[in-house]
Amino acid sequence: MKVLLIGVGTVGEAIATLSRGKPWLERMVLTDYDRNRALQVQLRLGDDQTFPIERIDASDSAQVAAIARAYDVDLVMNAVD
Repeated sequence: MKVLLIGVGTVGEAIATLSRGKPWLERMVLTDYDRNRALQVQLRLGDDQTFPIERIDASDSAQVAAIARAYDVDLVMNAVD
């Protein structure tokens, strides 16, 4: 499964961490308004192929849709409070 994870604060980071290494996960795109936060989470996970990063404005539905299409995701998961 390919997932677009919107928001990698505490909840998003936990989702990504728990998903790491699961057989169902092909890719999880880590996105956040603060690209540096997404990069920090990616570095902790240690896998830039499974966990690519993008900057996103979650309030911009066109941007969310564009990133979802670009990565051909199966699921969009919102972890933004």
